[in-house]
Amino acid sequence: MIGDFFESILNIDSKIFKTLGALFIPGKLTEAYFRGQQKRYVPPTRLFFVMAVIHFAVLGYLAFGQLEDQMDDMANETRYEAFYSDFRTDLDTVRANLEAQYAQVPQLKEALDTLEAKLEDPRKDSFNLVYFTNSNEFGTFESVSLPVSKQHLIEMPLDSLPGAYGVEGFWHQLQVRQIAKLNREGGDFTRFALGKLIWMVALMMPALALILKLLYIRRGHYYVEHLVFSFHYHAFAFLLVSVLLMLAYWFPGYFNSGEVAIPLGMLGIMLYLYKAMRRFYRQGRIKTFIKFCIINFAYLTLFTFFLILTAVLTTLTF
Repeated sequence: MIGDFFESILNIDSKIFKTLGALFIPGKLTEAYFRGQQKRYVPPTRLFFVMAVIHFAVLGYLAFGQLEDQMDDMANETRYEAFYSDFRTDLDTVRANLEAQYAQVPQLKEALDTLEAKLEDPRKDSFNLVYFTNSNEFGTFESVSLPVSKQHLIEMPLDSLPGAYGVEGFWHQLQVRQIAKLNREGGDFTRFALGKLIWMVALMMPALALILKLLYIRRGHYYVEHLVFSFHYHAFAFLLVSVLLMLAYWFPGYFNSGEVAIPLGMLGIMLYLYKAMRRFYRQGRIKTFIKFCIINFAYLTLFTFFLILTAVLTTLTF
């Protein structure tokens, strides 16, 4: 069984190697799929999800790991200040008792003032918890800044927090609870959000295919052809960006992520999309370039919309 497994995976005639080889030629895999050569290659949906899982695993290892640590540090800092507030309250009680017991010692007040001056007082600071409300008859939203004690932010039960600060309404209270939970468990939120990003990109595919259908409506392609094209294009994009990010991680001196890896990845993805559109849809350079610009603008709009929607839904369901 082990021998058969490695033979099927490492065999040069394996579907994996054939699929990857065809994937690096823009448009070839989609073209071959609709010529009836489905059995030679990995199915489009499976290829898309495999590459998406690999891509987000790389992101989780490289970028989201650091973000998770930063969120945890922020939560721990707030938790420290909340617990330190209890200490300062106890210190005030001890001071009041000492001043009452040793009122005849003139140096005591000066000594206690000097001690307190050296100790920070986190009770003076509050956390500005921001939530959104429907502000007027036109349906626009505005943000509301709610100063919350850091001690309450960490220690108070989430169901009691909105009512304690006079927040009314189901949606307002839900926002306050979820944002408070986010500040308590920020590291867990990054892992939760990462899992949702895969489904965000998957849900974008039908919308992107619809835009392609409208752009090429006179070419007579079926909707599913545009959908498969989108799957193959994103599979390549996931693979290319993942490889470049790993190279930037392993060889930072040669593949700096901000200066080399990301610009190179964007250039490669855009060039691949243009060449794939030329090969699969078989139109001239000028028409293809115009539609290439339109699809990039539409893609940016779609991505922004789905990203905001995913961020809101992820925050509310965390």
